Amino acid sequence: MIQRILLSLFLAFGTAAKAQDWSEAAIVVTRDLAGGGTALGTTIFPNSPHPAFADRALGIVYVHIEGSAGNFGVEAGLFERDAGGWQMHRRVTGLIGSSPLNPQVNSSGFYLTTSTLGPG
Repeated sequence: MIQRILLSLFLAFGTAAKAQDWSEAAIVVTRDLAGGGTALGTTIFPNSPHPAFADRALGIVYVHIEGSAGNFGVEAGLFERDAGGWQMHRRVTGLIGSSPLNPQVNSSGFYLTTSTLGPG
């Protein structure tokens, strides 16, 4: 039940790629980043709002930590699309938080804001 609630929350916030058909990218991102674990949510931030023109994307997958009471890990990677389709270019390390927002894409990289729990 907790996993379903978390999944609903993550999918609600992961709207960057929902307006178009990003299914191929979502499948690759989830497969490559979840590593066989249970993916609770996948978010894709492409460098173009239209699937036909996007050739780079930041992918984020929230993966359930087995045996935990609803806790999750954050896995992220940079993806590129060529004639063969989407593939992971490299993993992104050090990303923490959830509910990514304010994505900015430029020639030097991807930037975004995440939410984390504060003290107390």
